Amino acid sequence: MRAACFAAIFTVVGATAAQAAGYALKEESTDAMGAAYAGAAATEKDASYLIYNPATLDGVEDWDASASGIGILIDSNAHYPVALTSVGTPAGGTQTPSSYVSDALIPEVGLRRRLSPRWAVGVVVSAPWGLITHYPTDWAGRYYAEYTKLMTINATPTVSFEVTPQITLGAGLQIEYAKGKLGTVVDTGTLGVLFGVPGAIPGHQDSFAHLDGDGWAYGFTLGAIIKPTPDMTLGLSYRSKIDHSLDGSLNFNLDNAGIGALIRSVTGVFVDTRASAKVPMPDVVSFGGREAFSDRWTGLFEVDWTNWSLLHQLRIVAANPVQPPDVTVLNWHDTWFGSLGLEYRYDERWTFRAGSAYDETPAPDATREPRVPDANRVWLAAGASYRWSDSTEIDLSAGHLFDTSGSVDLHPSQLGSQYRGALSGTTNSAINVVGLQLNYRD
Repeated sequence: MRAACFAAIFTVVGATAAQAAGYALKEESTDAMGAAYAGAAATEKDASYLIYNPATLDGVEDWDASASGIGILIDSNAHYPVALTSVGTPAGGTQTPSSYVSDALIPEVGLRRRLSPRWAVGVVVSAPWGLITHYPTDWAGRYYAEYTKLMTINATPTVSFEVTPQITLGAGLQIEYAKGKLGTVVDTGTLGVLFGVPGAIPGHQDSFAHLDGDGWAYGFTLGAIIKPTPDMTLGLSYRSKIDHSLDGSLNFNLDNAGIGALIRSVTGVFVDTRASAKVPMPDVVSFGGREAFSDRWTGLFEVDWTNWSLLHQLRIVAANPVQPPDVTVLNWHDTWFGSLGLEYRYDERWTFRAGSAYDETPAPDATREPRVPDANRVWLAAGASYRWSDSTEIDLSAGHLFDTSGSVDLHPSQLGSQYRGALSGTTNSAINVVGLQLNYRD
């Protein structure tokens, strides 16, 4: 029983980290967002497209730069009619949390430089992965999720070579920093009952665990631009997975009733220590195209595949030797993203674009947790580019991700949930995105 309680404690502390790492951010280029990212892997228009394909370097004449910022505005709410402790008593607290997914601003900066008629170099700095969810510390599902934050910064220097006027190849090195923070509520009342501690009451004596870790990791990216006809451009790219090890501190704030302190004195758990988690960022394959129907109209398409099945398990290891590693099964699956779009060049200064997309979630219903309340999404987006001068262009875009709903059905019989209790319900979100981008070329 004691070993099982140790494992339960670390399931509560650790099972959440991987789910934050599974949240991808496509909101990089404002220009690309205006067409719901249709044709992103095949567009050479400006430096912001380097994040989707390093071979888009071929579009630079002398040198150019872009700076993009996209705001993500989220309305989130949920209803959990079932919220019980592990011994079947009501967990207490609100069963209808709202505004638990935080708004965000996603920046990107890109730079391209022509070295010769065939060679070009560039760099793009972006935030390709990230998530913030924050629930009240006393809500009904607190033993599954309280606070989660993942932040990444990725710098990708790139180079391209024009093999022929119709084929350009590109490659780049990914240099990525990741920082994660987790806040978890531990039901020390239930653990006290299991240990036979007098006065322990499930759901009434909560303790808190905080994990703060970061790390650097590296990967690469490859791409090609192919122009089979003067009116058609195809792009294919691959971004490798990046294996992060987030190392940091694990700290505890124990309950006021002294239940957690007594368990710590007997077992040696709940002691502040170091901890680490290996978190892979999945590899992505993108294929996009552009077809000019006339001098004014261009059709766009994009298909992306993401290797989310890398997130099959999460292993958390604490430096405290009496606390065994915890393994949580996620069973995430690979996903597809598809989009179609149109561009219309109104005149020499104005270009308009619009698109629609479908984006799959990697989390199956059996393992979806409130820490990452993800679901399938449908995009509608529109944008415009205005050429202010020969050297300066401004992009504006906006989009809406229609209300997405996902079911949560977690029980003590599932791995990692034995001492978290039962939680069942639905989570919903509606998302608006707005972006502004400035492009400069010489």
